[in-house]
Amino acid sequence: MDITYRPQVSASAPGKVIIFGEHFVVYNSKAIVAAINRRCFGRAEFTGNLEVWITSDLEMKSNPYTIEHATVRDAPSKKKLLEPLSTFCRNILREYALDIGLKIYIKSELPIGVGLGSSAASCVMLAGILRWIIRRNHEHEEISSTDRKWICENALYGEQMIHNKSSGVDCYVSTYGGLVHFAGFTETTSIKSQPLPLFLINTCRSHETSELVSHVRRFSKNRPKHFEELTSDATAICSNGVKAMANGSLEEIGRLMTENHKLLREIGVSNKEIEKIIGICSRYGSLGAKITGAGGGGSVLVLARPETMPAINVALKGLDLCSEAIEIENRGLTID
Repeated sequence: MDITYRPQVSASAPGKVIIFGEHFVVYNSKAIVAAINRRCFGRAEFTGNLEVWITSDLEMKSNPYTIEHATVRDAPSKKKLLEPLSTFCRNILREYALDIGLKIYIKSELPIGVGLGSSAASCVMLAGILRWIIRRNHEHEEISSTDRKWICENALYGEQMIHNKSSGVDCYVSTYGGLVHFAGFTETTSIKSQPLPLFLINTCRSHETSELVSHVRRFSKNRPKHFEELTSDATAICSNGVKAMANGSLEEIGRLMTENHKLLREIGVSNKEIEKIIGICSRYGSLGAKITGAGGGGSVLVLARPETMPAINVALKGLDLCSEAIEIENRGLTID
């Protein structure tokens, strides 16, 4: 297909935190998830060699959640993510018979392997760029609902190339933004809530999402009745969480976060380091704390009044850790 393009296009998509429901959402439960004010940025330039090249600073980072530049294209820590992203782009271009090449630069505020949806945000950002290309450079138009639906569905296809099994919750909230009650693509609703005082603690221990998902799958098969009960409990927590957010009850939201973490601990995705962090948060005044994302390391999500965080941070220094405040991001995917 012979099309004249603008020299380049840029897009960005937010990461996320799961407040309630991770893992169980894969098994037809529900989840409450928020886009956060940390984004993945991408810029695509058009080339004539029909190849897709990606360079990136995507890499596992320790506290705080900031990015140091690291653009070695074939670094082992990034190759596992960048190769499926390149394949994803090539497959879409081939499907739409677009005879072009792309050189894509990715810069991210989302560390890999810490439960903040870095892979989904990357896929949503790339799907946004590809949709813009397919629609022939409609640079002055807003992203339509049809566009977002296409972007979300195709981003999920890309994410499944990385993680194999995915509920789609990460791609959905990265595409649309905001705070949502996720029940599949067709039954998800937005949640109106007062601002939530949320904080992240990076355990400085990365996880492999696919391995943890496989672990939970084995648990569900080995103990089906118990897992069904836990899934039912997780669904109830989500329903009660929606009510607590509508009522503005921070204490109830925090209590439910703690209950949700107990379920995650039961299915084996917590560890001693995470439990120690959550114990510190509880002891020094947090309203609630839990794993966010796959677990096994990654990030701990904390709900706490800001005045309690200095004491928590002092205690975390003994573990060489600290917290960072985050905000819910109402913007989903943007294309520049």
